[in-house]
Amino acid sequence: FSVVSSESSVSSGINAEYGEYQRYTRFVMLLFVLCALFGPTVAKGSVGIVHMHGVLEGYYEHNNFKNHIERNLGIEVHLIDAYNYASSVVPIKTQVKNVGEMVREIASQYDHIIAVGYSQGGVIMRGVIEEWDNHNVAMFISLASPQHGVYGSPPLAEHFIPFFDWYAKNGIYKVLYTSVFQRLGLFNYYLDPTHYEMYLKSVEYFPRMNNEREGEEGAEQRKINFSKLRKLVLIGGPGEDVIDPWQSTQFGYYTEFGFDGYVVPMEKTRFYKKDLFGLRTLAQSDRVVRCTYDEINHLQFRDHQGMLETCVLPAITAIVEELSE
Repeated sequence: FSVVSSESSVSSGINAEYGEYQRYTRFVMLLFVLCALFGPTVAKGSVGIVHMHGVLEGYYEHNNFKNHIERNLGIEVHLIDAYNYASSVVPIKTQVKNVGEMVREIASQYDHIIAVGYSQGGVIMRGVIEEWDNHNVAMFISLASPQHGVYGSPPLAEHFIPFFDWYAKNGIYKVLYTSVFQRLGLFNYYLDPTHYEMYLKSVEYFPRMNNEREGEEGAEQRKINFSKLRKLVLIGGPGEDVIDPWQSTQFGYYTEFGFDGYVVPMEKTRFYKKDLFGLRTLAQSDRVVRCTYDEINHLQFRDHQGMLETCVLPAITAIVEELSE
């Protein structure tokens, strides 16, 4: 009799524990449902990243960037497979149009996207944003990109081509501003401040993107579109060996005296002071972040781990949190 009593007691204990487990499971499920209904409105799955590569390279050379972001943040990164290598010298205007179509198709899958452009890809991506009415780009990360243009010769070239720097400072504009060379995209953002009027007349798309020509069609809408960004992140550094001046990555540039003058920061440029396309609008509402990372060269800005963890990951994390509020 005592054995039967013991077995009955054990069975009752098991049933009690099972009942407690069922109540706990129901509570957890209820908590999950409540979090889904009343928690943050923006999940990682509703935010995607679209990345455009630079000139004379391929999209897959940015797989390290993609893998690092996806592994650490769990946000999908779409690398734009277009205008790789030799085809990257197609005029910027054409690239903006066609890349824009690809970006909009990807963006339709998400509530918000983060646009990333490396080197020339940053110029293209800015053009995409400006030409895209009612876009859903929450943040634009410009990664070692010549946003104010380039001038002279790349610092790296000076080590390999004798007298090239002297020629670049004294006469190369006469060649680059011809119709022949303006068919090549990598010269479409060459801005010689000492021959500014020639630049405005000779270069088709970059002055349009910057709204530098008065009365140009669509200027106000481009400004509205760019100003819609929640955050603009400008990444560059003095170790830059391709873009001259390196401050162009953060919208700084030479004065009208060119190499005989000096480089001024973003706030002292024509782009900013006249608020041509919304740069000042963004800055005055605390929507511009400048991240200067030293001791890495142009190619290393693709995926340098220290740079990513200092400049890129915190920016993405912050905007996702902001979108979740």
